[in-house]
Amino acid sequence: MEITLLYTSLLTILAIFLAIKVGMNRTETNTMLGEGESSVLLQSIRAHGNLIEYAPFALILLALLEMQNTSDWVLHLCGSLFFLARILHAYGVSISRESTPYRLVGALGTWLIMLVMSVLGIYIYVS
Repeated sequence: MEITLLYTSLLTILAIFLAIKVGMNRTETNTMLGEGESSVLLQSIRAHGNLIEYAPFALILLALLEMQNTSDWVLHLCGSLFFLARILHAYGVSISRESTPYRLVGALGTWLIMLVMSVLGIYIYVS
């Protein structure tokens, strides 16, 4: 489970970084609950929240695939691409309320990697 541990650790560090950014934006806007009128605060809340919504599913899939002795290179490919996609998405959400190429690539990458891991899991189950 060392590979899943690596990507869980990296994603946890990213989540903490994004949570700190939310806290700093809350302090700057003096908004302790909700997003108030601040689009910057809303963007940081959603960058953090979106990671928290998707990461558990991806990490569970990664762990289950690792438990099924999936090749290390496949696990590292899925884990690193998911991590990169989440960084791109968080950056894209942070820089603009509108859609950005970073946000789009991050979202599509997240969905594609999770879909690939899901299909691989189903394939392993039926084989």
